Amino acid sequence: MTKRNSTFHVPTRVVAGIGSLDALSDAILSFGVTTVGVVADRGVAEAGVLDQVTDVLPDGIAVTTMHIDPDPGVAATEQSCRTAREAGIELVVGVGGGSALGVAKAVALRLRNEKTIDAYEVGADPISHAPVPSIAIPTTAGSGSEVSRTLVLHEPGRSRELIVTDERLAPNLAFLDGRLLRSLPVRPLTYAALDALSHAMESLWSRNSSFATEALAMSAARTIVAKLPAALAGVGDLNGSGDNDEVLQDLLEASCAANLACGNSGLTLVHSLSSAIGIHVEHGHQNGILLPAVARFNAAEVRPEVAALAADITPMYEQIGFRPEFRHGTIPDGAAEMMIEAAASHPARHNNLKLATDDDLRTLLATVGAH
Repeated sequence: MTKRNSTFHVPTRVVAGIGSLDALSDAILSFGVTTVGVVADRGVAEAGVLDQVTDVLPDGIAVTTMHIDPDPGVAATEQSCRTAREAGIELVVGVGGGSALGVAKAVALRLRNEKTIDAYEVGADPISHAPVPSIAIPTTAGSGSEVSRTLVLHEPGRSRELIVTDERLAPNLAFLDGRLLRSLPVRPLTYAALDALSHAMESLWSRNSSFATEALAMSAARTIVAKLPAALAGVGDLNGSGDNDEVLQDLLEASCAANLACGNSGLTLVHSLSSAIGIHVEHGHQNGILLPAVARFNAAEVRPEVAALAADITPMYEQIGFRPEFRHGTIPDGAAEMMIEAAASHPARHNNLKLATDDDLRTLLATVGAH
């Protein structure tokens, strides 16, 4: 298949390395602002990780903090937007995983645009004004949202996630400091990494892949497969002491690279199927389950080195004890049809190198226990 013409865009300046967060204060001062809004995952705050960020905020800056629960919807997002408006926020700092970083983008957007965030869903109203400046500080090696121009909300009553995309949504600056991952428990560390792995692999069988996206995706996927077992083995010991910082830093940078890849190539079947609101399984967990099945579906269409990399996922799963199937009782009856319905209107579905019919998807989902 002849590839489409491609473009590659990286709007976010990324500062990466152990200890890089120490440069945050000077970075904020460089924007010339006096009020900062910090949007943080509630769990990050409760674990004390947020303190590592607030401790290096510049003196003399007024700070308003907004806590975010997992998978926020429109109402929770709009509440943060109102808080930011009332405080006169000039710059937004997102701290956490995909939920917090996504809401931080929404807040930055809404500070200069009047309509509620759902009005800017893909295919709806255009965004009139550029968001206020924003800085992203990921505390998981997974979403890669720190370099993404997209935010995702989980609005009840919908068949799939609410997606807002605009080039100007990408944060101005991102700090990747592996020290912030030291206290991650096993499950969030695992599921975040599998989300990042799915970003990388999907980019490799995207119809819009390019030389640049393939280079990033291959490196990211190989790093995650190689380093995730060591990161998980260090939970509660080596990670907490700082002795595993290099491993955590590698995972964090691989997650970022994976999103740079898929952000330019587009996602495919894994994320279109995992976008169903009615499936209450963590996003990264779902993607980790679906990834090997989608890899098998695409096997005949990809280059040999991509197929070989996909084959390396299974032994890594075995090493970390991850089963790529939905266990009985974790998803409702009819889950497959819910996922297929969500995929039907998802922009990623038709970006897959091998086009899939609904029957193809039913067969694929049956292999992972979704009926």
